[in-house]
Amino acid sequence: MTVNRLKALLSIVHKTASPHVHVTLETLDEWVDPARPLHPLFPLLSAVHKTDYFRCYAMHVHGGGYTDIKHTHKRWNRFFDALEQSDAYALGYTEVGPHGIAPVGGELEEEMKANFHKVIGVCSMIARPQTKFTTEWFQAVTRKMDEKAELLERNPAKHPMDSYRAIYSDGTHSTYPFGWTELLGKIFHPLSYANSERILHSDIAPSFSDYR
Repeated sequence: MTVNRLKALLSIVHKTASPHVHVTLETLDEWVDPARPLHPLFPLLSAVHKTDYFRCYAMHVHGGGYTDIKHTHKRWNRFFDALEQSDAYALGYTEVGPHGIAPVGGELEEEMKANFHKVIGVCSMIARPQTKFTTEWFQAVTRKMDEKAELLERNPAKHPMDSYRAIYSDGTHSTYPFGWTELLGKIFHPLSYANSERILHSDIAPSFSDYR
C-alpha cells in the first residue's frame, strides 16, 4: 500500500467514527457465508475486479457500509441514521456528472447521463442486505461471471488492474475477458437508476484526488 493509500485508510479509521473492517484476501473467508459461497472463478479475477465482485457480495449478504480506500473527513453516523429512518434500499452520493456514468451504450446511457442526479456512485455507499436492489445487483454480477466463465478460465488476470485489451509492458494486449467497468459500473449504474425512488442521496463521497 502506498503512503497515500495508507493515509487514506487511516482517514477512514479516524474520521468516519463508525466500526470498520479492512477486508483483505487473508481475511476474506471470514466474510463468506457458507450458504452463499463466492463464485468459483473469483480467484481468476484481477484485484480490481475481485474488489468489484466482493463489494456487491458484501452489500447483498451482509449490508452495511462500503468505501474505497480514499481520503474522507466525514462522520458516517448520520448516513446510517438516515438510511435506518427511511424505507430506502441504499444511500449513496450523487454521481459526479454525466462523465461519471458507466459506458453502457445506447439510449440508456444517454438517458442516465441526462439524469445523472438520479444515479449514485460506486466508491462509497450504505445498503440494506438482501433487498430487491442488492438481489438484482448480485444476480447480474453472477450472470456476467457465468457468461464469461470459459473465457476467464482460459484467460485469467495477469495484472492487478487487468482489463480487456489492456496493453502489457511487453506491448501485447490482454485477453482477460472483462472490461474495466464491466463488473461494477455497467451493472450498478443502471440498477441504481432503475431503483432511484428507493435510494437516498447524501454527501458520503470520499475525496477523488491524491489517493494513489
